[in-house]
Amino acid sequence: MQVRWIVGMGAMVAILALAMWVYSNPGGMRSQQFTDLPWQIEVGDRQRTRVLGIVLGETTMADLMYRLPVPDIRLFVDADGSRSVEAYYVNARIPPFEANLILRPDLDTAALDRIEAQVTSERPMPSGARRYGLSDDALVSLGNVPIVELSYVPRARWNEDLIVERFGEPRERMRIDSDHGYWLYPEAGLAILVPRRGRVLMHYVTQERWGQTVERLRDEGRRRLGEDHGDPEPGAHD
Repeated sequence: MQVRWIVGMGAMVAILALAMWVYSNPGGMRSQQFTDLPWQIEVGDRQRTRVLGIVLGETTMADLMYRLPVPDIRLFVDADGSRSVEAYYVNARIPPFEANLILRPDLDTAALDRIEAQVTSERPMPSGARRYGLSDDALVSLGNVPIVELSYVPRARWNEDLIVERFGEPRERMRIDSDHGYWLYPEAGLAILVPRRGRVLMHYVTQERWGQTVERLRDEGRRRLGEDHGDPEPGAHD
């Protein structure tokens, strides 16, 4: 009896170890076993793209209420005056992987003005941007606004070989600084931040926002490389 118990426990430990390896290693996952994987991108039209079970241009944060943890939602105002609202989800699980997510809703100038008028706190950021907390009314107003940009930071480690295996060769490799560059996939609305060290960041946008997104990334690269003023500046929100 004791021998059988030991054998049974050994088999269970082996199965658990295999499951943990599969869930933490994107290279060991067969894509046909799961849907909504990071490399499964469906471009419907210029206003809608489906990825990770989210339809950019259609899905709202209210739609995700029962799928994802409660986000931290903030208004960011950059040093140049540009504004954005970001919803940050920590340890969000989209099977089989776990990641941090940053979602940007589709807000025009008037909507940003209303939100900025209702901020509740202010904090300076290392980048020169300022981060603001939002009132309950402002948070409620964001619930049904479509998401148009999504940043996905997987907890699993991705190297360049794995990125090529899953996404193919990029159309362009844009240098940001000596340690960072973006791989651009315009047909998918995808820009992958590939660092020399650390975790990758996959940024997805709708096709209609691709041009302005790439220009924003190029501006970031120029600042980081010191091409604008001769001295490199820190990057985006830290």
